[in-house]
Amino acid sequence: MDKKELIKSIVAKEWPMFHNVNGEDRVDCQEDPTTFENMRTAQFSVWDEASLESYSADLDKAIASGRSLVKEKYIWMMEHTDKEAFQAFKGELPEVSVEKDALVAEIWEIMLAQTEELRKQYPLLALGGRPLHAAEEDKWASIETYQTSELKTYSEETLKKLLAHIKDMQAKGEDFVYKIQENSVTCLGYKDMKEAEIAMMGQVMNDFGITVEPDCPTCMVPDDVQ
Repeated sequence: MDKKELIKSIVAKEWPMFHNVNGEDRVDCQEDPTTFENMRTAQFSVWDEASLESYSADLDKAIASGRSLVKEKYIWMMEHTDKEAFQAFKGELPEVSVEKDALVAEIWEIMLAQTEELRKQYPLLALGGRPLHAAEEDKWASIETYQTSELKTYSEETLKKLLAHIKDMQAKGEDFVYKIQENSVTCLGYKDMKEAEIAMMGQVMNDFGITVEPDCPTCMVPDDVQ
């Protein structure tokens, strides 16, 4: 199958895991397959086919053994956000090897640097997102916790392929995190990152009771964003 079909197949395997992760206590986003498909497709569109094929195989193995990789991700997140609950559920997690831990750490190090740079370029978009570091967590799980928890659900083979792909993108001057974020805002209806940043500025100003003239949507927007 081609890349688009492969991504569609992966998302179709993930959706039941996401939809059922809380049993009967599902939240609103678990009843919204369209948004789930859009956001996951935004991410996987930046992967290469070798990484996608490996992750697809991870999902097949998990399904065959009755495991939910989405549930495992949320259990890993509890290690930082709800330590008591983590102790109750951690027995459901497969053991993580030293090599896998090292691969997760290396991928996150690259993603962290790229996310920090992205937030310098588009600081207002960052206001609507998760905190970046685990140490900054309050009500929301941080990007660090979310990303590293998901990475831990991938096989070592998938992590190796994904790391090689991210490094290959870097060598070509391409930014893995930026491209995922760009795809995500496009899915939300924005033309590009600049338009999304300007829209966020309007929202922030409205929150402070400042009215922006309709014919001047870029008023007060920094020059490096316009």
